[in-house]
Amino acid sequence: MRGRQRWARTSLVVMLAVFMLASMPGLGAAGGTKDGGATIQPQAAVVYADAYEPDDTFATAYEFDPALDGNTYSSYRSFHGMNESEDQWDTVKVTIDETGTPIWVEAVYASGFSDTEIYLYDSEGTFLRYADDNDFWNSGYSDSMYYRAPSPGIYYIQIGGRGHLCEYELHITLGDARRVWGENRFATAAEVSRLQWDDTQNPVPGTGIGPSDIVIVNGSNPADALAGGPMATQLGGVLLLTHKDHLPYETWDEIWRVTESRYWDEDDVKIWVLGGESAVSEEVFDELANIRNISEIERIAGADRFETAAAVATATAEAGHIGGTAFIVNGHSWADGLAAAPVAANERSPVLMTHKDHVPQVTMDWLMGNAITNVVVVGGEGAVSSAVFDELATEFVVERVAGANRYETALAVARWGVANAGMSPHLATVVSGENFPDALAAAPISWWTGAPVLFTSKNSLHQTVVDYFHTNGAIGSIIGDGIGCYLIGGPGAISEAVYEAFRDLWQTIPPPD
Repeated sequence: MRGRQRWARTSLVVMLAVFMLASMPGLGAAGGTKDGGATIQPQAAVVYADAYEPDDTFATAYEFDPALDGNTYSSYRSFHGMNESEDQWDTVKVTIDETGTPIWVEAVYASGFSDTEIYLYDSEGTFLRYADDNDFWNSGYSDSMYYRAPSPGIYYIQIGGRGHLCEYELHITLGDARRVWGENRFATAAEVSRLQWDDTQNPVPGTGIGPSDIVIVNGSNPADALAGGPMATQLGGVLLLTHKDHLPYETWDEIWRVTESRYWDEDDVKIWVLGGESAVSEEVFDELANIRNISEIERIAGADRFETAAAVATATAEAGHIGGTAFIVNGHSWADGLAAAPVAANERSPVLMTHKDHVPQVTMDWLMGNAITNVVVVGGEGAVSSAVFDELATEFVVERVAGANRYETALAVARWGVANAGMSPHLATVVSGENFPDALAAAPISWWTGAPVLFTSKNSLHQTVVDYFHTNGAIGSIIGDGIGCYLIGGPGAISEAVYEAFRDLWQTIPPPD
């Protein structure tokens, strides 16, 4: 039966590829990125005009008015012609009132045949900037452009479509940060996954776009996610959340979406379920195993969170993704672990857990048995005592990275990441320091953009966020075509006023060189 399914799937792939090549002459694949580029998806035979047409010229451009639209404007758009049957431009007119205003444009692939590219012009039609195949995404079909306006005036943004048949999300931010969120913690994790892995609905043979590994944790239990974040990142995967006794639709849907390209290519996808049946039930495990294209599923669990973290580290090490440094956090303090996760991933390091006053034997055994030479203790003595530090120091080179509270500890970890792990000094991923759910899935996207995690309060932007950028002297990245920062979580976790304060830090902090 499986042979028949395999033949049928392959036959359909071939027919789709023939259709694409017949209807799309001259269409080429995009250039290299972190995941190596992709071929464009032949998903829909018809894409309809969006609500913004006609907007192919400067004269017919959609006018983005910050007074009405806010400083962040998002829309869902399409290119709907075949070959040269229509001018393939979506044009937006933006009026800038202040010198130095960031114009951050993201064209995020959704579906179809086309590869987007971004152009920027001044009011006279003079070309200013071009962006295509941005390295911050895994495919060549989403783009990001970051530009500081040299003077007030009118600017035109044009999105071009190679192939003329696609749908995409357009985000224009006049500032340095965009909010990424869903209606709940499960949807937020899925949105973060989608931001990282945009071009996965792609049944063209040979592309294999999408993560080979997906890590699933209980969305109400941060302990397993502390170890799962670095694991997902180091395996090139994503971290998604579940209830104990049923799989949320948002998670099921994202697994289906993010594995589609690999399904058509018959590439393996493995799900790692972290935690025992008290965290993720056998019913959820079975439901995950039955999702299309999941070739393998494995539960990693120990008698407690300390054993689970060690088992996760072992699985990551067996995949060849562990270096000589380990991070140690209090197993009962989610904040320090969340701050450490993306930096640990950048260092190819596991996150292991300790009690406040003594090191669990399973943690010490793992450190001793895996060629660890250096240990980074995250958190002050209120989280990890001097006795634990001294115990570790008898076997390893140990340093403590800490601040007076979780916000200052996250700041210290971010600075450590810049100095030692190649994190960006001009970017940050901001999450709530008061509630863990939205931050759980932040580690992979934080690593992907090189933007360390910083915490903020719900109703006021924490001073540590401001201090991070003031000390580093700039905000926003011009690496490649450029990118801004992401704030993870909805208004219920981080207020709109805090988001706006973060977005508008450019007004007091200079641009990058």
